[in-house]
Amino acid sequence: MEEYIRKLLEQVRFKAAHKGIEDEIRSHIEDQIEDNLRSGMDKDSAKEAAIKDMGDPVEVGISMDKVHRPKVAWGVVIFAMIIGLCSILVHEFILKDPSAGNIDGSLAGSYIFYTKVLIGFGAMMLIYLVDYTVIAKYSRAIAVIMIAVIMFSKFSETVNGYVRYLSIGPVNFLITSFILLYVPVYGGILYKYRGGGAGAFIKALLWMIFPVMFFKTPSLMTMLVLVITLSLQLSLAIAKGWYKVPRVPVLAGIWSIIILGPVAFVVTLFITGSISDYQIARLRAFIYTDNEQGYVTGMVRSLAVVNLLGDTGKDVFGTLPGPNDEFLLLYLANKFGFIIVALLVIAVVTVVIMGILASTRCKNQLGLVMGIGCMNVLLANLIINVLENLGLLPYSSSFMPFFSAGGSNVILAYIMLGIILSIYKYKEAYTEHVDVRTNFKFKIEKAR
Repeated sequence: MEEYIRKLLEQVRFKAAHKGIEDEIRSHIEDQIEDNLRSGMDKDSAKEAAIKDMGDPVEVGISMDKVHRPKVAWGVVIFAMIIGLCSILVHEFILKDPSAGNIDGSLAGSYIFYTKVLIGFGAMMLIYLVDYTVIAKYSRAIAVIMIAVIMFSKFSETVNGYVRYLSIGPVNFLITSFILLYVPVYGGILYKYRGGGAGAFIKALLWMIFPVMFFKTPSLMTMLVLVITLSLQLSLAIAKGWYKVPRVPVLAGIWSIIILGPVAFVVTLFITGSISDYQIARLRAFIYTDNEQGYVTGMVRSLAVVNLLGDTGKDVFGTLPGPNDEFLLLYLANKFGFIIVALLVIAVVTVVIMGILASTRCKNQLGLVMGIGCMNVLLANLIINVLENLGLLPYSSSFMPFFSAGGSNVILAYIMLGIILSIYKYKEAYTEHVDVRTNFKFKIEKAR
């Protein structure tokens, strides 16, 4: 049997698929041997017949080589390219819009938007070349490094006492985007504790709670997206039976806390007087638009009345902050009409759905949890941004994935797609579960 498997695997060029193929072939042969023994054959005859029934190892290996080659989700790649091109054209149009006048601050991020798209696309392809299981293998180390970066890197541009950008050498990266990169890392951390009991579950839970408490940002929406996404990943892990805990009670407990926790937290802040003045102002602005704090919310709701097609003639640049960023959809709706904006949103939703489908078609459960988390980050920000542009949510630092100005968010979106491409690439290579243990201990013992 060993010789048969060896010859078969020699025909499969994709080394990452060898372990899964070997386990599958070995299982088939052993099952057939058991059937032969039950039919009355002796052990040697049963084994010989089982191997013979498998067919010529070279021919079987060649056929498996065709099946287990790396896959590319060409639909995702092509759609990403189309969206990238469209986003560049949108920002070039904004720069040439006569109504923009000389409001340079409102156009920050559009002047070199094409370079940000190119960097993002390059990051996507680079991540695609990396095996996503590597992220899981070193997930806890990566998480510690992320925390260390926030602790020891140079901070810049604080807002209401919170850091807005991380300065790493000459590069400034939006802290909200950096925080959301924790999502795929957390998927790997969850997988690290697979097979454990209540202790493993508690450790997985702590890896969610600690960063949420530690990653301080002026964007409440970003923290909300992070909490919901990490909770979704943890729920998937529990549903898949990664931990030996009672599924229904634990899931009910998690989502009860997620739903009721924020309400209790806000009430506590009000009672204790711990809520900041600017946070109170934002809440008042959303509820009451006839005051100074409610100016932006009131203007958004008035500008949200647009034509199906065509220019409304309203001055978006002179009215709203970030017409090429947070309120890009509102700007485009006033310039081109509702239908054009709806098509743009549908295009982004399509990419997200394609990413979700690519994750669900992956045999490996790690790929499923990691991929769903990445796509939820994009989907959640898309929904929040749309609702904000409709005046149904208060003004916050949301973004439309792939389109809003700002290099950090653009790169974040393409990195998430890169992880999806890596998951899809190995969808036939890995079985339901994969070994993500590090071999440091083994190597040290071997060196001794």
